[in-house]
Amino acid sequence: MGSLSNERKFSIPEKYRDSLEISDFVDTRSEDEILKQLRQHVPVTSEKNIWAFWDTGLMNTPLWARRNVVDWVRICGPDWTIRVLDNVPESPNYVLKYLPADLFPNAFVDRTMKGPWAGQHSADFIRGAALYTYGGVCMDVGSILIRHIDRICWDELVNPNTPYQIALPLIYDQVWANHFIAARKGDPFIKLWHDLIIHIWTGRKESSGMLSHPLLEFAKDETFEVVDNANLTWDWKVSPQTAMEYIWQVLAWVRLCLTNDAGNGFSATDYWCDKVLVFDTVCEDWPGEMILGFAGSGQKLLDILAMPVDGERHYLESEQYKLAEEVVWTILTSASLQKVTRAKGLTHSPHLGTLWDLPENIGKDQAPGTFADLLRYGSVHFRQTRETIATLEPPRPIDDNMLNKSLFEV
Repeated sequence: MGSLSNERKFSIPEKYRDSLEISDFVDTRSEDEILKQLRQHVPVTSEKNIWAFWDTGLMNTPLWARRNVVDWVRICGPDWTIRVLDNVPESPNYVLKYLPADLFPNAFVDRTMKGPWAGQHSADFIRGAALYTYGGVCMDVGSILIRHIDRICWDELVNPNTPYQIALPLIYDQVWANHFIAARKGDPFIKLWHDLIIHIWTGRKESSGMLSHPLLEFAKDETFEVVDNANLTWDWKVSPQTAMEYIWQVLAWVRLCLTNDAGNGFSATDYWCDKVLVFDTVCEDWPGEMILGFAGSGQKLLDILAMPVDGERHYLESEQYKLAEEVVWTILTSASLQKVTRAKGLTHSPHLGTLWDLPENIGKDQAPGTFADLLRYGSVHFRQTRETIATLEPPRPIDDNMLNKSLFEV
């Protein structure tokens, strides 16, 4: 594949010029050159690491997701090292070549994880281990990055004049979207969270039945009402309990937030409220769904992104064209990233990632002249002028929900 051209493929319309400017640096290496770099084992030398995971390795990710990762390199530049870890022992980026086996459950080390979400739950173990050991950001390969990591949160985390040590996208209460989390090296909250995850998973190979664990029973009666109230109105195909088991590692986080003394007088509740920078998940990470609605958004996004950017006057004045324009320029001007989900049977309607996986849709994430092409180009070549993102106050747990127990006490 050829090098990325510096020729202006798309320009910024006048109505968006207060919100966007041309990036002053663009990595023009070809996709193949960047992928060659990403396949190397790179020792960790700083906290500026972006960690991702694909169990069978980078070159087995869907093409659209691989292009996401290549663009992370182009957007973040040489100061950030991006690694897509895997569970392939002979791979240069095998997880256990970076992290010791004693940080993981036996089923992960032995490669005997089972169930429909074995890959996702393998990634759950890596987040805490990588962030505590080295620091940086854990991000799903399904993330189309729009804003430089420094400008999303890292500058705030390293600023000695702010209290923040962790950053994440909040959904409601203490529940967050685990496609993105950033943390400083050696963070005590991250360590406790990881320890709790490993403790809960002990003896397991899959997530089915997780809510029967005594430490997660507090969530067994959850309904979709709280998720709907947070404007994440997906058309769920599974029960609330199955959805909660899918995000069991987030429930472990919630339990930690409800623990006022996690050991040695450490108040996880206070740490959550004082040290974690939280931002609005819907505005910053799901802007397409914010406009289109979550239920059925996969097909809507597929159709919109496949539309040509140019055309005859009657086409440019159509309502569908105006909607496509609104979606893509909102993402480029106002979001940190666009998370492309697959959802793997959790909802009735297929999500965009599942649709892009289909043979008939291969390449539609970057088809020349389409809104998908504009989105790809703009994410790399345009820079938002806004100085800050949409942050929120971490909600303090109500007294009735607090757990007056130690970390592993049932």
